[in-house]
Amino acid sequence: MTETKTVMVVDDEPDVLLSVAQILESNNYRTIKAKDGYECLESLKEEIPDVLLLDIMMPGLTSKELLAMIAEESSLSQVKIIFLTAVHSQEAEEGGLLASRQVVDFIEKPFTVRRMLDAIEKAMKL
Repeated sequence: MTETKTVMVVDDEPDVLLSVAQILESNNYRTIKAKDGYECLESLKEEIPDVLLLDIMMPGLTSKELLAMIAEESSLSQVKIIFLTAVHSQEAEEGGLLASRQVVDFIEKPFTVRRMLDAIEKAMKL
């Protein structure tokens, strides 16, 4: 029996949060849902996921601030981060968001389910 892997989904759009979580759960992943960066940080104190699917454009704590806080916490050093966002990769790169060694992939919305699942599978193997 293989261990169930956990993915935290962080997105301020309730429809995206729910639909991505449902897709992951139907593909045998455990999910943790957070609606913003603050909720993400609170959840990370309770449980550390294998992969973090992170939206870039959210109210409150910026993704850059969230990445910095995650990088400072040694217990989170093994978490793989995949951006799942409407922001284009060039904008994210210019904003310094792709510089973190923990960011392993970037998926632009709209995306296919297969693209998301492939990215998560690949991240789990790193």
